[in-house]
Amino acid sequence: MQEFPSDKVFVRVCHVKQGYEDRERHILKEFGRRGVPVHFFLDWDIADITKETRASFVGSDKLRPSEVSLALKQVGIWREFLETDKPFCLVFEDDVFLDADFVGKLGECIAEFGSPDRKAVVYLGSGSNYYVPRWKLRKGQRLYPGLHARCADSYLITRPVAKARLDWLAEHRLSKPIDHQIEHIDEKLGIEMLWFERPIVEQGSQNGAFQSSVAGSARHLWLKRISWSWKKASRRFFGHNARGESNSRISA
Repeated sequence: MQEFPSDKVFVRVCHVKQGYEDRERHILKEFGRRGVPVHFFLDWDIADITKETRASFVGSDKLRPSEVSLALKQVGIWREFLETDKPFCLVFEDDVFLDADFVGKLGECIAEFGSPDRKAVVYLGSGSNYYVPRWKLRKGQRLYPGLHARCADSYLITRPVAKARLDWLAEHRLSKPIDHQIEHIDEKLGIEMLWFERPIVEQGSQNGAFQSSVAGSARHLWLKRISWSWKKASRRFFGHNARGESNSRISA
Protein backbone atom coordinates (compact mmCIF):
# COMPACT_ATOMS: atom_id res chain seq x y z
CA MET A 1 0.00 0.00 0.00
CA GLN A 2 1.29 3.44 -0.93
CA GLU A 3 1.98 5.71 2.03
CA PHE A 4 -0.24 8.74 2.57
CA PRO A 5 1.69 12.02 1.91
CA SER A 6 1.31 13.40 5.43
CA ASP A 7 4.22 15.78 4.87
CA LYS A 8 2.22 17.57 2.16
CA VAL A 9 -1.45 17.11 3.04
CA PHE A 10 -3.34 18.43 6.06
CA VAL A 11 -6.39 16.20 6.70
CA ARG A 12 -9.53 16.88 8.69
CA VAL A 13 -12.94 15.19 8.94
CA CYS A 14 -15.97 17.29 9.91
CA HIS A 15 -17.62 15.48 12.82
CA VAL A 16 -19.54 16.13 16.07
CA LYS A 17 -18.66 15.36 19.65
CA GLN A 18 -21.70 13.19 20.38
CA GLY A 19 -24.59 11.59 18.57
CA TYR A 20 -23.03 10.13 15.43
CA GLU A 21 -20.94 7.30 16.82
CA ASP A 22 -21.87 5.09 13.86
CA ARG A 23 -20.18 7.57 11.55
CA GLU A 24 -17.13 7.73 13.78
CA ARG A 25 -16.77 3.95 13.66
CA HIS A 26 -17.27 4.01 9.92
CA ILE A 27 -14.55 6.61 9.34
CA LEU A 28 -12.05 4.86 11.59
CA LYS A 29 -12.59 1.60 9.72
CA GLU A 30 -12.77 3.10 6.23
CA PHE A 31 -9.73 5.35 6.58
CA GLY A 32 -7.77 2.69 8.45
CA ARG A 33 -8.02 0.15 5.69
CA ARG A 34 -7.09 2.76 3.06
CA GLY A 35 -4.10 4.09 4.98
CA VAL A 36 -5.54 7.59 5.46
CA PRO A 37 -4.89 9.33 8.82
CA VAL A 38 -7.99 10.24 10.85
CA HIS A 39 -8.20 13.68 12.42
CA PHE A 40 -11.71 14.72 13.45
CA PHE A 41 -12.62 18.40 13.62
CA LEU A 42 -15.04 18.67 16.54
CA ASP A 43 -15.46 22.40 17.09
CA TRP A 44 -18.64 24.29 16.24
CA ASP A 45 -21.31 21.73 17.01
CA ILE A 46 -24.81 23.23 17.03
CA ALA A 47 -24.64 23.61 20.81
CA ASP A 48 -21.42 25.65 20.50
CA ILE A 49 -22.98 28.34 18.31
CA THR A 50 -24.18 31.36 20.26
CA LYS A 51 -26.64 33.93 19.01
CA GLU A 52 -23.76 36.38 18.74
CA THR A 53 -21.70 33.99 16.61
CA ARG A 54 -24.61 33.31 14.30
CA ALA A 55 -25.40 37.00 13.97
CA SER A 56 -21.79 37.84 13.04
CA PHE A 57 -21.30 34.92 10.64
CA VAL A 58 -24.71 34.32 9.03
CA GLY A 59 -26.64 36.68 6.80
CA SER A 60 -29.74 34.56 6.16
CA ASP A 61 -32.46 33.35 8.52
CA LYS A 62 -33.21 30.47 6.13
CA LEU A 63 -30.11 28.46 7.10
CA ARG A 64 -30.74 25.60 9.52
CA PRO A 65 -28.52 25.24 12.63
CA SER A 66 -26.96 22.10 11.12
CA GLU A 67 -26.00 24.03 7.99
CA VAL A 68 -24.43 26.82 10.03
CA SER A 69 -22.53 24.26 12.11
CA LEU A 70 -21.10 22.52 9.05
CA ALA A 71 -20.07 25.83 7.53
CA LEU A 72 -18.26 26.89 10.69
CA LYS A 73 -16.49 23.53 10.83
CA GLN A 74 -15.21 23.91 7.27
CA VAL A 75 -14.07 27.47 7.95
CA GLY A 76 -12.36 26.30 11.14
CA ILE A 77 -10.48 23.64 9.19
CA TRP A 78 -9.20 26.20 6.66
CA ARG A 79 -7.94 28.35 9.52
CA GLU A 80 -6.14 25.44 11.17
CA PHE A 81 -4.63 24.49 7.82
CA LEU A 82 -3.13 27.95 7.37
CA GLU A 83 -1.44 27.62 10.75
CA THR A 84 0.65 24.77 9.32
CA ASP A 85 3.31 24.84 6.59
CA LYS A 86 1.65 22.14 4.48
CA PRO A 87 0.73 23.02 0.88
CA PHE A 88 -2.51 21.04 0.57
CA CYS A 89 -5.64 20.62 2.69
CA LEU A 90 -7.96 17.62 2.34
CA VAL A 91 -11.44 18.08 3.82
CA PHE A 92 -13.97 15.30 4.37
CA GLU A 93 -17.44 15.02 5.80
CA ASP A 94 -17.97 12.07 8.14
CA ASP A 95 -20.03 9.80 5.87
CA VAL A 96 -17.56 9.24 3.04
CA PHE A 97 -16.49 5.99 1.39
CA LEU A 98 -13.04 5.89 -0.19
CA ASP A 99 -11.77 4.16 -3.31
CA ALA A 100 -9.69 1.06 -2.61
CA ASP A 101 -6.62 2.83 -4.05
CA PHE A 102 -7.48 6.24 -2.64
CA VAL A 103 -3.93 7.10 -1.57
CA GLY A 104 -2.40 6.10 -4.90
CA LYS A 105 -4.95 8.10 -6.86
CA LEU A 106 -4.55 11.07 -4.54
CA GLY A 107 -0.86 10.96 -5.43
CA GLU A 108 -1.79 11.08 -9.12
CA CYS A 109 -4.07 14.04 -8.39
CA ILE A 110 -1.31 16.02 -6.66
CA ALA A 111 1.21 15.24 -9.40
CA GLU A 112 -1.16 16.39 -12.15
CA PHE A 113 -2.27 19.41 -10.14
CA GLY A 114 1.24 20.83 -10.17
CA SER A 115 2.22 23.92 -8.23
CA PRO A 116 0.71 24.30 -4.73
CA ASP A 117 0.55 28.02 -5.51
CA ARG A 118 -2.24 27.25 -7.96
CA LYS A 119 -5.56 28.82 -6.98
CA ALA A 120 -7.75 25.74 -7.51
CA VAL A 121 -9.96 23.23 -5.73
CA VAL A 122 -10.21 19.56 -6.68
CA TYR A 123 -13.49 17.79 -5.98
CA LEU A 124 -12.62 14.14 -5.37
CA GLY A 125 -16.15 12.85 -4.90
CA SER A 126 -19.19 12.28 -7.08
CA GLY A 127 -21.47 14.67 -5.20
CA SER A 128 -25.04 14.56 -6.59
CA ASN A 129 -23.79 12.08 -9.21
CA TYR A 130 -22.01 14.71 -11.29
CA TYR A 131 -19.75 13.20 -13.93
CA VAL A 132 -17.78 14.08 -17.03
CA PRO A 133 -19.24 12.07 -19.97
CA ARG A 134 -17.34 8.88 -20.66
CA TRP A 135 -16.34 9.93 -24.18
CA LYS A 136 -14.63 13.09 -22.89
CA LEU A 137 -12.24 11.18 -20.62
CA ARG A 138 -8.60 11.01 -21.77
CA LYS A 139 -6.06 8.35 -20.89
CA GLY A 140 -3.65 9.60 -18.25
CA GLN A 141 -5.79 12.63 -17.36
CA ARG A 142 -7.45 12.79 -13.95
CA LEU A 143 -8.39 16.46 -13.56
CA TYR A 144 -11.08 18.12 -15.67
CA PRO A 145 -12.39 21.71 -15.47
CA GLY A 146 -15.85 21.58 -13.92
CA LEU A 147 -18.85 23.76 -14.64
CA HIS A 148 -19.45 24.10 -10.91
CA ALA A 149 -18.65 22.58 -7.52
CA ARG A 150 -19.36 18.94 -6.66
CA CYS A 151 -20.59 19.21 -3.05
CA ALA A 152 -18.28 19.67 -0.06
CA ASP A 153 -17.93 16.09 1.21
CA SER A 154 -14.39 15.61 -0.14
CA TYR A 155 -12.11 18.20 -1.70
CA LEU A 156 -8.48 19.30 -1.90
CA ILE A 157 -7.44 22.95 -1.71
CA THR A 158 -4.23 24.95 -1.54
CA ARG A 159 -3.16 27.71 0.81
CA PRO A 160 -4.11 30.49 -1.65
CA VAL A 161 -7.64 29.08 -1.86
CA ALA A 162 -8.07 28.80 1.90
CA LYS A 163 -6.86 32.36 2.40
CA ALA A 164 -9.01 33.77 -0.39
CA ARG A 165 -12.15 32.10 0.95
CA LEU A 166 -11.48 33.29 4.50
CA ASP A 167 -10.81 36.83 3.30
CA TRP A 168 -14.11 36.82 1.40
CA LEU A 169 -16.03 35.57 4.43
CA ALA A 170 -14.42 38.25 6.58
CA GLU A 171 -16.23 40.82 4.41
CA HIS A 172 -19.44 38.92 3.62
CA ARG A 173 -21.71 36.81 5.78
CA LEU A 174 -22.80 33.27 5.02
CA SER A 175 -26.01 33.23 2.97
CA LYS A 176 -26.11 29.69 1.53
CA PRO A 177 -25.30 26.13 2.63
CA ILE A 178 -21.52 25.77 2.60
CA ASP A 179 -21.26 23.76 -0.64
CA HIS A 180 -23.22 26.43 -2.53
CA GLN A 181 -21.43 29.22 -0.67
CA ILE A 182 -17.93 28.07 -1.60
CA GLU A 183 -19.01 27.62 -5.20
CA HIS A 184 -20.25 31.23 -5.18
CA ILE A 185 -17.03 32.45 -3.56
CA ASP A 186 -14.80 30.54 -5.95
CA GLU A 187 -16.67 31.86 -8.99
CA LYS A 188 -16.38 35.43 -7.70
CA LEU A 189 -12.65 35.06 -7.00
CA GLY A 190 -11.68 33.13 -10.12
CA ILE A 191 -10.72 29.96 -8.27
CA GLU A 192 -10.50 26.97 -10.61
CA MET A 193 -12.98 24.16 -9.94
CA LEU A 194 -11.60 20.77 -11.00
CA TRP A 195 -13.34 17.40 -11.03
CA PHE A 196 -11.31 14.24 -10.38
CA GLU A 197 -12.40 11.52 -12.81
CA ARG A 198 -13.40 8.92 -12.07
CA PRO A 199 -14.31 10.02 -8.51
CA ILE A 200 -12.52 8.31 -5.62
CA VAL A 201 -15.03 9.23 -2.90
CA GLU A 202 -18.76 8.61 -2.42
CA GLN A 203 -20.95 10.31 0.15
CA GLY A 204 -22.85 7.87 2.34
CA SER A 205 -25.80 10.21 2.88
CA GLN A 206 -26.28 10.26 -0.89
CA ASN A 207 -25.66 6.61 -1.78
CA GLY A 208 -28.03 5.33 0.88
CA ALA A 209 -25.58 4.23 3.56
CA PHE A 210 -26.57 6.99 6.02
CA GLN A 211 -29.39 9.44 6.59
CA SER A 212 -28.32 13.02 5.98
CA SER A 213 -27.29 14.90 9.12
CA VAL A 214 -28.07 18.25 7.44
CA ALA A 215 -31.18 17.77 5.28
CA GLY A 216 -34.45 18.51 6.94
CA SER A 217 -36.38 15.38 5.94
CA ALA A 218 -35.52 11.68 6.07
CA ARG A 219 -35.96 9.27 3.19
CA HIS A 220 -36.02 5.49 3.14
CA LEU A 221 -32.43 4.36 2.65
CA TRP A 222 -33.32 1.57 0.25
CA LEU A 223 -35.02 4.09 -2.05
CA LYS A 224 -31.93 6.28 -1.93
CA ARG A 225 -29.71 3.31 -2.80
CA ILE A 226 -31.83 2.38 -5.82
CA SER A 227 -32.07 5.96 -7.07
CA TRP A 228 -28.35 6.58 -6.55
CA SER A 229 -27.28 3.39 -8.34
CA TRP A 230 -29.47 4.12 -11.36
CA LYS A 231 -28.27 7.70 -11.67
CA LYS A 232 -24.66 6.65 -11.16
CA ALA A 233 -24.78 4.10 -13.98
CA SER A 234 -26.44 6.41 -16.49
CA ARG A 235 -24.57 9.59 -15.61
CA ARG A 236 -21.13 7.97 -15.69
CA PHE A 237 -21.86 7.27 -19.36
CA PHE A 238 -23.78 10.35 -20.46
CA GLY A 239 -22.29 12.84 -18.01
CA HIS A 240 -24.24 15.16 -15.74
CA ASN A 241 -23.95 18.66 -14.31
CA ALA A 242 -26.27 20.93 -12.38
CA ARG A 243 -26.54 23.57 -15.09
CA GLY A 244 -27.83 21.45 -17.92
CA GLU A 245 -24.95 22.48 -20.17
CA SER A 246 -23.06 20.15 -22.47
CA ASN A 247 -19.80 20.18 -20.53
CA SER A 248 -18.43 22.73 -22.99
CA ARG A 249 -15.81 23.88 -20.47
CA ILE A 250 -14.65 20.34 -19.83
CA SER A 251 -11.61 19.56 -21.95
CA ALA A 252 -12.35 17.49 -25.01
